[in-house]
Amino acid sequence: MTHAHTTVMGKVPDTPPSAPIKDRFMGVDVGRGVALLAMLGANVSYVTLTDDDTVTLSGMTVIGRSATLFVMVAGISLAFISGGRRPVQGTARRAARANIAVRALLIGLIGLALSYVAPPDLGVILTYYGVFFLLAIPLIGLRPRILIGIAGALVVAGPLVLMAASYWDWPAPFDSDPTLSAPFTDPLGLLLQLLVTGTYPAVVYMAYICVGLAIGRLDLSSPRVALRLLVGGLALALAAWSASWLLLERLGGLQALLTYSGPGTTPNQIIWDGELAESWWWLATRVHHSGAPLDMLHTLGSAMAVLGAVLLLTRLSVARRLLRPVALAGAMTLTVYSAHAFVLGSSLRIENELALYLALVGAALVFAVLWHRWLGQGPLERLVAIPADRARAAVLAGRFPPRSAPSARGATTSRPPVPGPRDPLPPRDRRPGQ
Repeated sequence: MTHAHTTVMGKVPDTPPSAPIKDRFMGVDVGRGVALLAMLGANVSYVTLTDDDTVTLSGMTVIGRSATLFVMVAGISLAFISGGRRPVQGTARRAARANIAVRALLIGLIGLALSYVAPPDLGVILTYYGVFFLLAIPLIGLRPRILIGIAGALVVAGPLVLMAASYWDWPAPFDSDPTLSAPFTDPLGLLLQLLVTGTYPAVVYMAYICVGLAIGRLDLSSPRVALRLLVGGLALALAAWSASWLLLERLGGLQALLTYSGPGTTPNQIIWDGELAESWWWLATRVHHSGAPLDMLHTLGSAMAVLGAVLLLTRLSVARRLLRPVALAGAMTLTVYSAHAFVLGSSLRIENELALYLALVGAALVFAVLWHRWLGQGPLERLVAIPADRARAAVLAGRFPPRSAPSARGATTSRPPVPGPRDPLPPRDRRPGQ
C-alpha cells in the first residue's frame, strides 16, 4: 500500500544501501490495481448464487480471488520495503522492521476507524492487514524456499485450525467489523477474530503474505520469472480446481456433504456457497473465502497467474501507457479502498450494482491520476508513510541502538551489526600513498 514511482521500462533503479526501496516495478502496482478494482466488484456485488441457484458473474470471477491477490501483492510490498532481491541485514533490517511495525499499527487503526462508516457486512480488510504486517516482521529475512515452506504448512494447518474452531464453537465476539473500542473492551476476542474466526483469518491469509514475500525476492524484471509465475500459477489453479471436482463429484464428497447438510441444500450451494462443515469432506471444497486448502491453492494460483500476466504485459510500451491509471490507483489502494467503504455505507450508494461499480472504478482512476499529478503520494499513503519512514530513519540514525549484551567481565558492550548486502560498508583503511 505504499507509493511507487515507476520508470519508463518498468524497472526500478538501484537505491542507496541504507535507504528504503520505494521504487518498484510498474507491473506490481498494476497487479495491485487489478486486485483493488476486483475487490471493489466483489464488495459491490457479494452474491455468489442467484435466487434460481445459478452462479453469478462475480462469484465465478472476483469473489475470493481478489482478496488473495490483494494480500499476496502486500507481501511483495513488504519484500520491497525490506530490500527487494537482497534482504537488508543488520541495522537496515532493524530499520525495515520498525518501518513495517509503524505501518501495521496505522493501517490497523485506519481499519478500525473505517468500521464506523462501512456497511456491517463489508468485512473491512485493513484491520487484518495490520495483523498480517506485524506477523510478517520476523519473516522478512527468510529465504524464498523457507517462505514457500511456511506457506505450505499454513495451507495444511490453517484449515484444520478453522475446523477445530468450528468444532469447539470458538466465538466470533463482534457481529460486525471491530471498531476502535474493540482493543479496550475485548482485546482477547479481537485477537481471536483477527487470527482465526474473522473474515480474513491470519491463520489462512498469512500463507498469501509468505508467497508474496517470496515472489518479492525474485527478479521481477525478468520475463522468464514472469512467464513462470503465469504458467505455474495457471497450473496450480487448474490442479486445485480439478482435484476438488474429482473429490466432490466423482469420489462421493458432494453426496456426503449433501447428506450432512440440511434439507433443501443444492449441489451448487455446497460447491459455491457452502459453510464450513464438521466433515473431512469439507477439505475438498473450493468455496471462496472458506479457507479450505484447495480454495487456498486455487486462489493462490490465480493470483500468481494474474501477476505474471501483468508483468509480461507491462513490458510493452503501449500497455504501460494504457495501464498507467490502474498502476496509480494501485499505488493508492489505502485511500481508494477507504473511500469505497465510505461510499458503500453512505447514502451515496446507488441500487444499480453495475452503475455503482463503474462509478467507483471511474472515480478511483480519475482521482489517482489527478492527485498523483498535482500532489504525488496518496493522502492516506502519506499519512502512513511519514511516521513509518521517520521510524526507519530513527533506527538508522542510531536513536534506538540494539540491546547491550554483558561482556565477559560483566560490563555492557554494544556489538556493531555485521554489514549486510544493503548496509553501508565501513571505508577501507588506506595507507599513505595508496
